[in-house]
Amino acid sequence: MKAAIAGLLLLFTLACGGYRFPGDSPSPATGTVSGRALAVPCAPVERPGTSCAGRPVPDLELDYVRSQVAAHTFTDANGNYSIDLPPGTYAVKVRTYMRVISGPTELTVIAGTSTVANYVLDSGIRVPGPAQPNS
Repeated sequence: MKAAIAGLLLLFTLACGGYRFPGDSPSPATGTVSGRALAVPCAPVERPGTSCAGRPVPDLELDYVRSQVAAHTFTDANGNYSIDLPPGTYAVKVRTYMRVISGPTELTVIAGTSTVANYVLDSGIRVPGPAQPNS
């Protein structure tokens, strides 16, 4: 009888060790990087007194490279993106013909944190200049 009680007590103790209280979760294994990509200028000619704050860049590919580990994400129709990455320092590659005017080209991700990385890209739109005479 004592052996049976001891066995049940042992079983009960082991079962309780696997229980997690609500809100008691393991530490996160990833960090989140999110932001928005905008392109400027918006048009070759803008109305006097107005300026464009940038237009969203949809379907822009952002690649995150660390040693042999690579991950990527794409912007949505509004230029927004979000990706969860393991902790580490990543080189950020923006896959487009446009030039990055501002935004980080390297990011350090810390588990359990959120990082905002916004990008402004040069759309390449230019006002045509006057024709040059041939010499």
